[in-house]
Amino acid sequence: MQPAGFIEVRPDGTRTLFTTERASRNDQVVAQFADGAAQGPAAKCCVSLRVTGRRKSQAKISDELNGRQVWAFALPPLKAGEAVPFAGAARLFKAGEQIPIAFDRASTQGAAEGTFPVTCTSSEGVHLLELDHGKPRVHLYMHFDYDVEPTCSTALLEKFY
Repeated sequence: MQPAGFIEVRPDGTRTLFTTERASRNDQVVAQFADGAAQGPAAKCCVSLRVTGRRKSQAKISDELNGRQVWAFALPPLKAGEAVPFAGAARLFKAGEQIPIAFDRASTQGAAEGTFPVTCTSSEGVHLLELDHGKPRVHLYMHFDYDVEPTCSTALLEKFY
């Protein structure tokens, strides 16, 4: 299974990939994006991007499952007027690696069932959660400096703690 991570879009159009895996320039990222037409920034699938370099992280992100370092990688920016602040799920593919048909199809047809980890919010941040055969595989947490409405189910979060 491909490494998972957060994609973050800031109001100025800056897009960043956060993952515990090291990425190189030109590695490929298939990511969710914000649906600006929905009420609130709902996740929509998918956009394919290339890593453009490393970035110093401005976000507070931790690996809650294994305590590994979380790296930040620059992705091509959006124009400031087109940006909807957003945090969603992404998958990382090494440069030249064949992207599986499910991801390729998702990026052209907008479906991504089962291809991405779950993202949900607790009272002060967003969780990226992925199970592998019922066992926790990925749990990244992005802390916000403000309160948000929780959307994570207690039953799902309990599997990760």
